[in-house]
Amino acid sequence: MNGEPPHAVSPIEYHTIRWSELRLPHPERRGELVRWRVDGPFALRSYYRVEGTARTIELDLSRRRQDGTLSACLACGSTHFAVRRELPVGWIALWLLAGLGGAYWTYGASLLVAAYPLWFLFAQAPRVERCTGCGAEFVDFRRGPRV
Repeated sequence: MNGEPPHAVSPIEYHTIRWSELRLPHPERRGELVRWRVDGPFALRSYYRVEGTARTIELDLSRRRQDGTLSACLACGSTHFAVRRELPVGWIALWLLAGLGGAYWTYGASLLVAAYPLWFLFAQAPRVERCTGCGAEFVDFRRGPRV
């Protein structure tokens, strides 16, 4: 009641929100991807301007289902996607080596202890859907961003 609106908007904390990411092929430089962070599949625009050029990339948002999943590539219309996870390989290797290193003295119990952080790292890894037609990548678009 101090003159502030009842529902004051707080600033966005960029390190807290798990953003979805859109990576589209650069229109001029072959093999390079242009990246945009979006707030999920419903926060997309129908076009994106490429920095440093006067070009825009058009997206067909009708290829997005009601639940936010993709029925086809938004850039080229291909329905073929390769799905993978972007795993933090360095952390996984560190935990695996620590578990294997202690296995001799702990009779394998260190492998069980190392299994939980490995599972956690795998579960938190972003899911990437890559279009096999044009090479566009859609990161965490299936379930949207996680907080």
